[in-house]
Amino acid sequence: MKYMKVLLVALLILMSGCAKEKDKVIINENGINTVVMGEKEMEWFRFGNEDGPKVVILPGVSLKSVMGSKDAIISAYSYLAEDYDVYLFERIRILPGKYDITDMAEDTLRAVKAIGLKEINVMGVSMGGMIALQMAILDPETVKSIMLCSTAARVYDPTVLENWKTLAEERNLPELMQAFGEDVYSPSFFEQYKDIILASGDGAMEQDYMNFIISLKGILSFDCYDRLKDIKCPALVIGASEDKILSKWGSIELAAGLQCDSFIYEGYGHGVYDEAPDYLTHIKAFLDQLEK
Repeated sequence: MKYMKVLLVALLILMSGCAKEKDKVIINENGINTVVMGEKEMEWFRFGNEDGPKVVILPGVSLKSVMGSKDAIISAYSYLAEDYDVYLFERIRILPGKYDITDMAEDTLRAVKAIGLKEINVMGVSMGGMIALQMAILDPETVKSIMLCSTAARVYDPTVLENWKTLAEERNLPELMQAFGEDVYSPSFFEQYKDIILASGDGAMEQDYMNFIISLKGILSFDCYDRLKDIKCPALVIGASEDKILSKWGSIELAAGLQCDSFIYEGYGHGVYDEAPDYLTHIKAFLDQLEK
């Protein structure tokens, strides 16, 4: 019996030493907060009506973190923030060599739970929409609804994404930002905001390039079409007729697979979420209907 007690104590000590460290939430004065999940760190910020339903925004792929555009994002989403408690999550700061959309979804769900969110409405833009789809598949109890913007369940034509990947691998910043702007936005919008779009890549570090390339690989390998039937939560799909990256057919196929409402803008490209002045009215109408 004595030896059994010793063995039990030793086992408890071993299990305690191997126990998973609790995720840590760091709130910063500048409003850009961090969830520390072991060796991974994910940044996020919050704005809007703290008493309102929870909306999580997942941005698309970009060379640099969108956290530097925090104030501009808050201003752009002020219409939604009147009634909703809004959170924007980035990807983890340092992406491992192999890191696909499922990995991104798992880490985002972990971060969401670390800050205490339970039932969330997820608005995913481009790659963020792919992450939202995977989150809904992995954890239907946490994901209350999904709003899928300029995204798809799979990539049909990889030409644009492969070109971005090649330019990033070559560290050809001028051509990469030029291609990014021309591919994402309509000609008139790109011309109007060309200087700002091109300058958004200034100061890109080696880790930025690595994260960008790994993210593109994740998009290119993503395919959840056969799992769309498993998503039961309310969904909304918004696409654009001139989307050069994931195409309007990606949005049409997505809406058909989810059997949900959709809206396809005519004459806009992939970046319709930045260009169409009434874009958020569709998002808010969808959310308002859920709350009735």
